[in-house]
Amino acid sequence: TPVRRAAAEALQAHDGGMSTNGINTTGPTAHTAPAARQRTAGHIVAIVVGALALLPAAGALMGGTAIAVAQGAATDDDGYFNTTLDRIESDGVAVTTSETWFDGADGDDEPWVLDWLDLDIRLRVDGAAATDDVFVGIARTDDVQTYLDGSRHSIVDDIDDHTPLYRQVAGSEIVADPAEQDFWIASTSGAGEQELEWDTRGGNWSIVVMNADGTPGLDADVEFGAKSGAVTPIMVTLFVFGGLGLLVSVGLIVWGARGRKRPYTAGTFTSPLPPPAPVAPDRADDESHATPVG
Repeated sequence: TPVRRAAAEALQAHDGGMSTNGINTTGPTAHTAPAARQRTAGHIVAIVVGALALLPAAGALMGGTAIAVAQGAATDDDGYFNTTLDRIESDGVAVTTSETWFDGADGDDEPWVLDWLDLDIRLRVDGAAATDDVFVGIARTDDVQTYLDGSRHSIVDDIDDHTPLYRQVAGSEIVADPAEQDFWIASTSGAGEQELEWDTRGGNWSIVVMNADGTPGLDADVEFGAKSGAVTPIMVTLFVFGGLGLLVSVGLIVWGARGRKRPYTAGTFTSPLPPPAPVAPDRADDESHATPVG
C-alpha cells in the first residue's frame, strides 16, 4: 500500500543509504589516505654520518672492554701487570739494564708524560739459593756506568719471550759494596725474595741486580711488575665516548631512515559492485491484503 511503501523509504533514508541486505546504495564514499614519508638530502647525510660515526664508537667500546678484561684478569691484587723473566745469570759482579730501559727527558724537561701515566714499577728478586743475599737498586744510568766501570758485568739489551739477551762487558771481579753507595734512587738487599717499588720519573735510569756483597757469580729469579694510574681513567673515557657515540649514531640513522611525513590528497574508493536495483513492491501481496469494497 502507499503507506507501507512510504515507511520503507523512510527507513532506508534513516539507515544512511544502506539497503536492508547491508549493501551501500548511495554511491561512492570519500576516504583520506594515510600519510607517507619522504627522505630529503639531510636525511641521507644523517644516515651516512651515523654509519661512519658508528665505527669509532664501537671501537671505543671494544677498547674499553678489552682494558677492563685485561685489568681484571692480568693484574694481581695490587693492580700490577706482572712478567716473570727466565733466571738471570752472570759470571760477573752484576746484571744491569741498558740505558734505554727508562729512556726519557732528563730532569724536568718533559715530566708531564710520566705524571699523566702515573707509572709505578715493582721488582721482586730472589736468589737461586735460599741463603743467597741479593741486592737490587735503581739509579741514573751515568752513575751506574761509573760505579761498574772496569768491572766484569752483563747488560740486558733486550728480552725475547721472557729470556734476557745479554751484552757482556769485560773487567775485573772487584767492585765496591753496593749498599755503601749513595746514588741509588731506590734499593733493597737481603736473603730471600726482595721487593722494590719505585714511582718512575723522567730521566735515563738503569736497574742493577747483584750479590749483596758485590762478589761475582749471580743467579737470581726476577719478576717485573708495572701499573699505571691512567688505565682506569682511559677505560672510563673510552666507555663514555663510545656509549655517547653509539647513541648519537643510532639516533642519526633512525632519524634519517624514517624521513618526514608527506600527506597525500584525499581520494575516493568505490565499491566494485553496482548498487542493487530497487525492489518493486509485490502488488499481488498488496492486493491480497486489500480491504474488499462493498
